[in-house]
Amino acid sequence: MNQSKLELQNVKITLDENIILNDINLSIQNGEIVSLMGSSASGKTSLIRSIAGYQNISSGNIKIDNSVVDNSNEFISVDKRNIGVIFQDLALFPHLTVRENICFGLFKDTEINQNSRALELENMLNIGLIKNRYPHQISGGQQQRVAIARAMAPKPTILLLDEPFSALDQELKDNLMIDIKKILKKEQTTAILITHDPKEAFTMSDKIAFLSDGKIAQYDTPYNLYHKPLSKEIANFFGITSFMKAKVKDANHVDTVLGTIFGNTQDFKANEEVYVLIRPDDIIHDDDSTESAKVIDKVFYGSDFLYHLELKDRQRIYCYTPSHHNHSLNESIGIKPVIDHLMLFKNQL
Repeated sequence: MNQSKLELQNVKITLDENIILNDINLSIQNGEIVSLMGSSASGKTSLIRSIAGYQNISSGNIKIDNSVVDNSNEFISVDKRNIGVIFQDLALFPHLTVRENICFGLFKDTEINQNSRALELENMLNIGLIKNRYPHQISGGQQQRVAIARAMAPKPTILLLDEPFSALDQELKDNLMIDIKKILKKEQTTAILITHDPKEAFTMSDKIAFLSDGKIAQYDTPYNLYHKPLSKEIANFFGITSFMKAKVKDANHVDTVLGTIFGNTQDFKANEEVYVLIRPDDIIHDDDSTESAKVIDKVFYGSDFLYHLELKDRQRIYCYTPSHHNHSLNESIGIKPVIDHLMLFKNQL
């Protein structure tokens, strides 16, 4: 079993006597990429500031490589934690070239070693051709790559990224995320990413920690955060949702307006009224189905339509459909549920 690179044990963080986070337990393995997510003011930035050493925790333990860096008896300063941090503003030095920015944290190395490490990162991040330019002479995406290279140059124990892609357009962001993830994995760098964008978290992360009400509400794989959320808040945060009325039939089935659906219902009683989580990809457009729904709205995404549908009992759900199925508003279309992960909730609100 791999030893944890970062371990948070019962961590409490307060600010001006207000409890920001409480009873935080988190274990991140060497080379893992973990995203911190949650609504505004959920404590994401406070948590990474504490991990980096910019602020003390109120109680608990933070360990890096099984050594305590912060608790009631010990506090290791920022400069001794070997943690790289990239904030939203990037903070590149405007008076230094790209190469000089990258080498900034390598001042203890020989010039040969500095240039060798810089060249390695420049090649990986495709910024070799701009190594002699200054930050104001390069694009936002290039500045982002330089900031990543500078943070990774000293080979930090952990890399912390606070919404590093927020200022980029979508196409540039998509390409950069793929490149950054490859480099983090190649270098076996443990990384923690703060983002408000589920797509960023799904693309980058091995796991996601969702913060709510001062705690980690769910720490799981991106797949499970989407398909097996532990609360309606998490379900809504990570994608388009509908909640369809159902009644528990037995330990493995619920009855709905779309028929009987198979899945684990053992946490609920027979005949109990519940709500089934429905993702747009849980509903398949099928012209041969005996079940139908009326199109009440639609959004064109190029390869797909997102249809908003009204069922025969007036409930409403969403459905992704390939865009060659171009149906009109108020038209009835055949549908069927294909739900591989039955998630039930006691109430809709």
